[in-house]
Amino acid sequence: MSAPGTPAPPASPVVPVENVEAAGEDQGTVNHSLADGEPITVQPQDGVEGGPEFTTLPSETPQPVVEEAPAEPSEPPKKPTWVYSLFGCFDMDIKLLGLTMCCPCITFGANAELLGEDWMLYCLFCMLPGPMCYFGPYIRQKIRTTFEIEGSDEEDVLTYLLCPCLAIIQETQQLKSAGMKPGGEAMNRA
Repeated sequence: MSAPGTPAPPASPVVPVENVEAAGEDQGTVNHSLADGEPITVQPQDGVEGGPEFTTLPSETPQPVVEEAPAEPSEPPKKPTWVYSLFGCFDMDIKLLGLTMCCPCITFGANAELLGEDWMLYCLFCMLPGPMCYFGPYIRQKIRTTFEIEGSDEEDVLTYLLCPCLAIIQETQQLKSAGMKPGGEAMNRA
């Protein structure tokens, strides 16, 4: 293509090939026009037994192959978070809030039992401050692993050191949202 106002270069004429000779032998006449009358070009293919053969080249210019740009790497999917925030306990079940604030060992034991631990043992651990700083984060980490929730062990320890009752409520709500019913057998014991 030429810029506007400049003359286009003259088209080079295509000379039709009518008779082709290879190695001094007459190979015959080659059809030199397409259906619409455009001339074609032929070239020999070497390496074929019995002399060279001729192929027809397309009369149109082949279009360049456009490769798609590689897709940008997508961000890895985000991990799920807790159903309720740590301080979102006031938007939840008020009975659960009252029970956990007055007697957190019952709710903590019920959560532990849903995760396959002994209810009574974890209920006793909750009454003592030393073991609670170890077993509280252990249960929290187990819930995080089960539901693939973001977080770290350090966050779990700090949560249980600063606000253990709110952590227990948050864990209970997470288990409830998954269809587990905390306090099933544990709450019905005599």
